[in-house]
Amino acid sequence: MKKALVELAHRLAQHPLSFHYLRKLPELGYSATKTRLRVLLERLSPQRVLDAGCGIGEFAHLFNPAGYVGIDIHAGYVRLARRMNSSHHFESADFITWEGGGERFDLVLINGVLHHLGDPDARALLETALHHTAPGGTLLLVEDVRLPNAPFGTELIHWLDEGEFIRTPEAWRELVETLIPIEQGETFRSGLCAYYWMLCRIP
Repeated sequence: MKKALVELAHRLAQHPLSFHYLRKLPELGYSATKTRLRVLLERLSPQRVLDAGCGIGEFAHLFNPAGYVGIDIHAGYVRLARRMNSSHHFESADFITWEGGGERFDLVLINGVLHHLGDPDARALLETALHHTAPGGTLLLVEDVRLPNAPFGTELIHWLDEGEFIRTPEAWRELVETLIPIEQGETFRSGLCAYYWMLCRIP
């Protein structure tokens, strides 16, 4: 039964709208994550924002279109993102090799990407993100997290997720802090999902 559910979820994830609702509904519209982002944006007021792994652009509306760039490797997701957020700029590209015109950003957001990657690939992506973050800027990582005694609903979401590298808070810290210190690291819930929030300042 579990295997059949996982296979169904993975098939649905290949279609942008199916993927959209597969995660949005159990996360209550990502309301907790969006609230935290709004608070951060009020405090930082970044002029240029890079959303690496933007998916269908679910969070794009939180950012000023004039300073926003969304990147995703899935061309179908990017097409939908452009329809949903016509004022924002999106590109379909592999973030690791994306050059971005040499521009650096005040805020680089990686939301729900690293838990799909093993440690070597995750570090490579983090190195790329740091390369694109301006001095004095902020790298923000928001990732699924494995917690002890998690409720069944949270475990079910993890089973259905395509990410095979959902780490504990300690493992996330160990991974990220090989490259940059985490200034603020904490868990929070978004509907049935548990996340680890990692805010890093660039010297």
